[in-house]
Amino acid sequence: MTCFFWKRFIGSWLVAFISLQGSRLIFYLNLQAQFQASFSETLNAFLFGFEFDAVTIAYLLGPFFLALPFLKRGKSGFIAKWYFLLMLGAMNFLNCADAEFFKFTARRSTDDLFEFAFLSNDIVNIAPNLISSFWYLLLAYIVIMLMAFLAMQQLLGSNNDASKSWKTRSIALIPTILVLVIAGRGGFHPIPLNIINAGNTSNPKLSAVVLSTPFTIITTLGKPDLLEYDFPSNEIIELNPIHPQAKTRLTGSASGNNVVVIIVESLSTEYVKSLNGLEVGYAPFVDSLAAHSTVFKNGFANGHRSIEGIAAIAASIPTLMYEPYSTSRYAGNRINSLANILEEAGYFTSFLHGGNKNSMNFESFSGQAGYEVFYDRDDYPFPDEHYDGIWGISDHYMLNHAVDLYSEYKKPFFSTIFTLSSHHPYTIPEEYQNRFPKGTLPIHESIGYTDQALREFFAKASKTDWYDNTLFVITADHTSLSEHAQFQTKLGSLRIPIILFQPTDSLLLGVKSQVIQQIDIMPTVLDLLGYHKPYFSFGVNAFDSTASHTAIAFKHDQHQLYRDETLVCFDGKNTNFVFDVTADALLQGNLAKDENFNFSENEMYLKGFIKGYSRALNQNRMTVESWSKQKE
Repeated sequence: MTCFFWKRFIGSWLVAFISLQGSRLIFYLNLQAQFQASFSETLNAFLFGFEFDAVTIAYLLGPFFLALPFLKRGKSGFIAKWYFLLMLGAMNFLNCADAEFFKFTARRSTDDLFEFAFLSNDIVNIAPNLISSFWYLLLAYIVIMLMAFLAMQQLLGSNNDASKSWKTRSIALIPTILVLVIAGRGGFHPIPLNIINAGNTSNPKLSAVVLSTPFTIITTLGKPDLLEYDFPSNEIIELNPIHPQAKTRLTGSASGNNVVVIIVESLSTEYVKSLNGLEVGYAPFVDSLAAHSTVFKNGFANGHRSIEGIAAIAASIPTLMYEPYSTSRYAGNRINSLANILEEAGYFTSFLHGGNKNSMNFESFSGQAGYEVFYDRDDYPFPDEHYDGIWGISDHYMLNHAVDLYSEYKKPFFSTIFTLSSHHPYTIPEEYQNRFPKGTLPIHESIGYTDQALREFFAKASKTDWYDNTLFVITADHTSLSEHAQFQTKLGSLRIPIILFQPTDSLLLGVKSQVIQQIDIMPTVLDLLGYHKPYFSFGVNAFDSTASHTAIAFKHDQHQLYRDETLVCFDGKNTNFVFDVTADALLQGNLAKDENFNFSENEMYLKGFIKGYSRALNQNRMTVESWSKQKE
């Protein structure tokens, strides 16, 4: 070993570290408003990030470092240099891409990113727009990689060790391997670093800054979709997912009604003035409809992606793992859903989405859930004329057409319709542009457009013969961009409106304060319809006063449960975060180690939930028959 080897070795590590910190800085700057941290806390997060970068460098650039002692001028040096740059380029690209994608998922991407990218042609359709909209991220990425390229040219441009023998060069493998092993563990930790360790930074809100996207992908790659948890019976509250015939004051109040579930893309509670407490909103029609409906002001999504929201709403299945349920290995399980339950009860069922063919895997899921008809852009009568150029048919066209379709359906019918225009890049048809408040975020104007499309939908539907005999559910698939601190927390970032509306003679009036989540929609609708058979559901009836009303999600490598004004975050072994939501709305004081704050019942409830959830999915026990017949 010589000084020349150490120059190359240390220099290459520095190039990798500095470039990854550069893309971490891009990630932070693009999302700075979401983190709200002091300079010292931010600096601590960046320094802690070196440990996570060491892991990705060891794993992904390890072959380069192992080959480094043997490099000479010529082909071997050329291949090694470009392996290093291409791999480092991929790592930095993922970080820079997540600087924008994080706004929609509220977490670093994991190994399901690749499956998501190739579910359909959506990525091809939106790529040109992404490049034009986020050119500054691309430019920053190019600058980072150009600097890395120039540095590696200097480091590998000479070959002063050419005279050294292979034996002499081989000795350099000893420190190289030692460094790679230590780095691959993230340093001298008792156990290798994992995603959850990022929460150990001085401000847990900065855990996403500490992490890097290459690290979260490596860490989740090849992991089982869902471990089967088996906590001792004395540590859990056992939950029964089989729901008997409901008996509430509203049971059967919508008996025989049609049901239309409208899922509005990215409709966060933050955008709805009557619910957000901000005195500003961008959905005036939703506000007006809420005044004549039952509105749940504590509504929550079970995830941050459309593909997760659909399964939660239509089939009461949350995604409590890295990969969305409908693309996981459990997607072939037999399930209950509103579609197959109501079809058995004599309903005609359909799923309407103006998107491109199998966008977001919706068509595949609708088939598994038992919808009789799936309707997308290909089925729309004017697929090119009303195409937004990115995602599909603009909302006001698709919602208008839905009224015509419903008028032709056999009655009673159940339909889920999912809008798309309030998804980035927030495309608004020319005739509707500059009609709505632009607000302070790019999504605000498009929310106004979709709200107007809903207004037109209800105005047209009100003139049909099926309207008065229909139960409408209006909700969102997930939240989106946020500018207010209370909607950026672990809990606030999941807040969505859930509204139940019946046009005439309705008992569904008033604002309800109890917690309701997407997976509660199915049992609540079945109660209102007076459905009298038992069924399988992870959610509960919102009107059942004997049920425990909760909100559950899987975020940042942890299961979280909101129940009785307490938020508990559990990683499968330990409860790492506990917050008193009433006293600490911004979730700044972690009470996990506070002996005076009792959260044991919530922890037991959460353990019981994930035990039942993992058992149901892993053992394919997601129907009444399979859950009841199989042995524990």
